[in-house]
Amino acid sequence: MKAAEDDYRSLRFSTRELPHAKRLPALRELFDQSIRLTIDAEPGQAIDMEMHVAPGLRRAKMLSALTARVTRPRPMLADGEDTVCLMMKTAGRMCLTQGQRESVPRAGDGVLLVYREPALLQFDDATYLSVRVPFSAITQLGDVEAAAARCIPGETEALRLLRAYVTNLPERIADPGLARLSAIHVYDLIAMAIGATKEGREMASLRGVRAARFESVKADLIQNVTLDLDEIAGRHRISARYVQMLFEEAGTTFTSFAQDRRLEAARKMLTSPRYITSSIAAIALEAGFADLSHFNRRFKQRYLMTPTDMRRQNANTS
Repeated sequence: MKAAEDDYRSLRFSTRELPHAKRLPALRELFDQSIRLTIDAEPGQAIDMEMHVAPGLRRAKMLSALTARVTRPRPMLADGEDTVCLMMKTAGRMCLTQGQRESVPRAGDGVLLVYREPALLQFDDATYLSVRVPFSAITQLGDVEAAAARCIPGETEALRLLRAYVTNLPERIADPGLARLSAIHVYDLIAMAIGATKEGREMASLRGVRAARFESVKADLIQNVTLDLDEIAGRHRISARYVQMLFEEAGTTFTSFAQDRRLEAARKMLTSPRYITSSIAAIALEAGFADLSHFNRRFKQRYLMTPTDMRRQNANTS
C-alpha cells in the first residue's frame, strides 16, 4: 500500500459488458495491478466486484461467484507490497494455503493473507468481503506472520464487529483526523481477531473494539427502532450500563439517540404512500412510542409541526 495511494478512490469492476475473449485479460490486469496477485480462471466468467481505497486501508467485495486459482508467487514479492488482507468468506468454497498452513473457511469465517510470503488461494463459486492494511499497522499489536492463513471462526466477536464496521464505513471521510481514527479502529479489530498480544489487546479494546461496538449498536437501533435499552444490551451481549457509557462518551445518551431514530422512522412513515391508511396512533406504535401524547409532543418539538400537519403537507405537495 504505497504512499501515493493516500487519496480516496472507488472502483466498480465488471466484465459483464465485455466480449468473452476480453473478460479474463481484464480480470488478470485488475488482480496484477491493483490486488497484487495473479489469477487463473476460466475464460468468459462474468465477474462483478467493488473496491474502495482510503488512507491506510483498502476494502473489496466480490459480488459475483468467482471460480479461480489465485497466487502470490515468490518472484512477485519483489514488488515490495507489504500488506495483510483479512478475507471474510460470504458464500461458496475458498481455500488459502500459506507456509505450512491450509485453511478452508466456512461462510462467515475469516482467513489472513500475508503479502510478504508466497500464497495460494482457490475459489469455487465464492464471494467474499476483504480488508487490506499495512503489515506494520498490525505487527505493533500482534504476531502477524504467525497468523498467516489462520482461519478465524465467524462467531469470533472481533471478526463480527470488524465485518459490521467495515461494511458501514463511508466511501470517503472528509475529516483527515476521523479517517485516520477509522483506519486505526480497523487495525485494532484485525489484531483482536487474529490474536493480539496482551498489550495489543489492552490498546485495541480501548480503541477499535469500543468504537466498533458503538457503531454496531447504533446500526442495530437504526434497523430496529423499537428496541429498548435492555433489549439492545442483550442482543449485543453487554450490560445496559455499558451501552449508556458508549453513548455518553460520544456526547449524547441512549434515550436521545433512540428517540431521534424513532421520530425519523415515524416521519418517513407519515410521508410514505405505503402508510396512507395507517392512523397516527398506529404509526407512533410501530415507531416505538407507546404513549400517543408523548409522541405528538416530541414530534412537534423536532419538526415544528404535528404528525397530522406533516401528513397533510406531504399530501398537498405530492
